Amino acid sequence: MMTLFDDKYILKTYVKSKEKEAAEASVNEKSKNLAEKMYKRGDSINEIAEFLDASVEDVEGWLGLVPV
Repeated sequence: MMTLFDDKYILKTYVKSKEKEAAEASVNEKSKNLAEKMYKRGDSINEIAEFLDASVEDVEGWLGLVPV
């Protein structure tokens, strides 16, 4: 009985972890796409970082300006 509970708990925790990773990846992809659009229209790295509530380093990485 205890093993069954542990297996269920482990599986549930794993699924939640993967769902969280997928949601974060989706947000990062959206932020990356928006950063690219903003950069193309002439916004500065600092403006993009402030607007997206991200670090300058993250924005530079999304835009391929520095190695990620």
